Amino acid sequence: MTTPTLATLEKALKGDPTAAATQIANELTAGIYRIDALAEQLGFALTSPETEQRVAGTTLFSAVLSDLPNDVLNAKELEFLCTFYTDRLRDHHNVMPAIIAGMSALVRMKNVPGESVTQLLHAFFECTTCQSQTRSDRTQLFDMFKFLTSHFQPELTKMAGDFLYGLINSIDGERDPRNLDIIFNFMPEFISQYPLLHLAEELVEVLACYFPIDFNPSKQDPAAITRDALAEKLTNCLVASEQFAEVTVSLAVEKLQSELLVAKLDSIELLHQAALKFKPAALEPYFPQIWQALKAETFPGSENADVVRNALKALAELLKCAAKEPSISHNHQSIVLGVVLPHLSDMHHRLFPPATAIALMCVSGDAQYAGDKILNTFLIKLQTIELNTTSSSSGGGGNEERIKFYHIMSQVYKLAGLRDALDKLDKSILLPLQDDVIAALRLCEREDFEDKQPEDLELQRAALQVLCKCAPALSESQRALIYKCLVQLISHPHIDLDFKSLTVSLGALQPVELQSNFIDICMRNFDIFSEFIKRKIYTNLLPLMPQIAFTQRILELVMQQAFAANVVEPTRLLALEALSSLLDQEDQRFVVELQQQSNLLHKLIELAQQTQPELSLPSLELIAAALSRIMQHLPLSEQSAIVSEYLPTLQLQLATNLYVAKGLLGYLHKDITLDDHFERLLDDLTKLSLNADNEQLRGIAHRLLCSLVNKMDNNSTNRDHVKRITQRLKAAIKEGDEHAVHALAWIAKGLVVAGFEEAADMVGDLSELLEHPTLSSAAAVAFDVIATEFPELDLPVVKFLYQQKFFQTIMGKLGSKLSKYCEHHVKAFIYVLKATPHSVLKLNIEQLGPLLFTTLDTHNDAHSLCIALGICANFVHHQDEYFQAHLGHIIPSCLELSKQKPPLNMQVRIAALQLLYDITKYPTYLLLPHKVDVTLVLAAALDDPKRLVRNAAVMARNAWYLVGAPTGD
Repeated sequence: MTTPTLATLEKALKGDPTAAATQIANELTAGIYRIDALAEQLGFALTSPETEQRVAGTTLFSAVLSDLPNDVLNAKELEFLCTFYTDRLRDHHNVMPAIIAGMSALVRMKNVPGESVTQLLHAFFECTTCQSQTRSDRTQLFDMFKFLTSHFQPELTKMAGDFLYGLINSIDGERDPRNLDIIFNFMPEFISQYPLLHLAEELVEVLACYFPIDFNPSKQDPAAITRDALAEKLTNCLVASEQFAEVTVSLAVEKLQSELLVAKLDSIELLHQAALKFKPAALEPYFPQIWQALKAETFPGSENADVVRNALKALAELLKCAAKEPSISHNHQSIVLGVVLPHLSDMHHRLFPPATAIALMCVSGDAQYAGDKILNTFLIKLQTIELNTTSSSSGGGGNEERIKFYHIMSQVYKLAGLRDALDKLDKSILLPLQDDVIAALRLCEREDFEDKQPEDLELQRAALQVLCKCAPALSESQRALIYKCLVQLISHPHIDLDFKSLTVSLGALQPVELQSNFIDICMRNFDIFSEFIKRKIYTNLLPLMPQIAFTQRILELVMQQAFAANVVEPTRLLALEALSSLLDQEDQRFVVELQQQSNLLHKLIELAQQTQPELSLPSLELIAAALSRIMQHLPLSEQSAIVSEYLPTLQLQLATNLYVAKGLLGYLHKDITLDDHFERLLDDLTKLSLNADNEQLRGIAHRLLCSLVNKMDNNSTNRDHVKRITQRLKAAIKEGDEHAVHALAWIAKGLVVAGFEEAADMVGDLSELLEHPTLSSAAAVAFDVIATEFPELDLPVVKFLYQQKFFQTIMGKLGSKLSKYCEHHVKAFIYVLKATPHSVLKLNIEQLGPLLFTTLDTHNDAHSLCIALGICANFVHHQDEYFQAHLGHIIPSCLELSKQKPPLNMQVRIAALQLLYDITKYPTYLLLPHKVDVTLVLAAALDDPKRLVRNAAVMARNAWYLVGAPTGD
């Protein structure tokens, strides 16, 4: 087959060139003919004296090149084509779009010679300009430049300033955000990799014209470029070369003086990025003017919190960058600290807060230099303030000032520690400063310490905070005094100060000292201490457990106090609390090793079953929690062995055994079968739930029943056992036993979540009870039990979409009765809606809407009202159209619920007011008819006796006041 005929090409030029170009490209790819033959055949159009014909011919030819795979043409063919397009660049401007498309395709060809690319670029920059082209053509050109800079670096470098100058001219004046996005994307890498020669200043000036970015993206553009994204990319361009430092700093400083918030924030971010990208020496000449600009925003500071925060962040980065060069860093620090240090001496001065913030930024930059200067300032000041050692009646102004200084000192120490500079700080400053802090801590040794005002205790807390941060810098004599103070604090009969962090720090640094001077003293006198002091000892010793030097000693104390026979109940309860806390905070390996080494699980069970007199319920609860924690971490084989060993002997009618069962079974892995014990457990737990007088024991039985049926093996035997128990409960229900309703609800919950078919029958039985004369309230609560999620309840078998299925089941059982709006039917259904996913509710909103509105109008039950208001709020938040059409119903209901009435608690009033606030997000024209009524009625809520209700009322009323305002739409 030969090249396309003249008639075919003429038809293609007059018709759709895209289809023809695709066909020709496929033929070229198949090797049917060569590209030079096509060019020769198409020559009549490419060289036609008529501009229109040349446009059509060049468009077709460029479209063919665009459709070709990039490896089809060889170097000789591409050289020929580049020469052809180079000549065409002198053609009429109407031909340029087609020429640009061809150029863009040529430079992406795999075999194109580099010399041909430079030839093409030289011709383009000489014969035309980028900014004279249409937006879409400029987009092609910028995409082409982006490709060239990443694939032809050697060739473009040889062009020296020609390419850079041409690129600058191409960018200059560009205003389209999409094109600017392309430019700002590739320019940072280009600037950092190519020599800028004498054109660096001209390039940065072109880029600086766009700073700060100011445009609003079109709302109709699905891929709109945001202002913030474009600003971030421009900033990257302006800091891409250290040659830009002078212009960049001047630009940022100039725009920082603008009244526009966006200009200030962009300028601060530009300085921040400059600190990250430029070397200290590049910024050193300009730091004084940078500091003056940032000082204006931070000292005393802008009214805008974002400006202050970002300015401090930029300053911190500048000082951190300078810290790489000590001489530069000290110069910068001297400039800044010279301004702020004088104001750190007077906490009552208005410049004290901003001076503190700036000082801390200095420490984060050069911790050693700034830390010494700042701490020395505090030392000099503290030496002039008398430490208040007299009674509280004499006042504590000096202590109040000291507290503020201590808070800042602790932050200085913390920052120095993070920068590994704590041990480099000047000891001649640190030691006397730490002596002052220790002296403040030693106020606890006074006899009248417990009578002091709260600010005196606050002084101790501030001192402990400082000592925790400076622990590595404490001298031996200072640590000795601290140990003495810690003993005083922990043995004080009334004062409870938290110093866990300090003991942990000292333990990590000086374990032998802490052991002999603090821990041994606590343990030696443990038995004679009060319960209050024992609790403090546990609180401060347990965090030391991960440190191997103390693990065994602390563990021995806890175990001895928990399991010794002669320990009194309050002391044992404290030890069990400590043991439970220990098992919660430690990892799985520790728990498993503890169980293996001390057989802890057996000790806990023995303690629960054999202690006389019987342990209190709080102690048994802690034992159950500890057992559950251990069981969760053990392998399945051990869990199974433990259940087989202990479960047969448990008599669940005894409280001690019931709690043991809760610990063993509450979080038992679902793969461990209980078929051998299932029938007995069901019988015993059911009997307990029906007959127990203690509500707490009945609650444990309910949860165990729920968890047991949830993870039972789905076989006929187990289902028969459940059916038998269900019949037993139904019989009790017929006799009016409310406890049986509760037990049936918990069993139904376990089956519903696991997706058992029997669940539907139980739900049906409970729904029928909603009409019972005496059990209807209990039946309604049963649906709340089924729908509510209990974090402490282990239900490992969860059927996919069980909530949706439960909703459909209820709709089938109660749907016909809901239209009558019977109180207990509606209440039960509201409980179900609480657990139903929003997407399901939305599908059924036409049926559910009237029910929700009726609940708001007629119900006095706070729980139901809060649920209904929460569901409505979720729909309103999503701007639901159904609720938009019923604002005339919702708004009056919410206004009525916002009033203080005896049946309505605070949560209902707050939820109603919050819903009124959310409604203001609907279109203004829908709200204006209600505005006057709402603002008048809400006036009463402003005087509600509850502060949180008043807050919600103010927020809602203000929002309604702004409805229809020029800035409130």
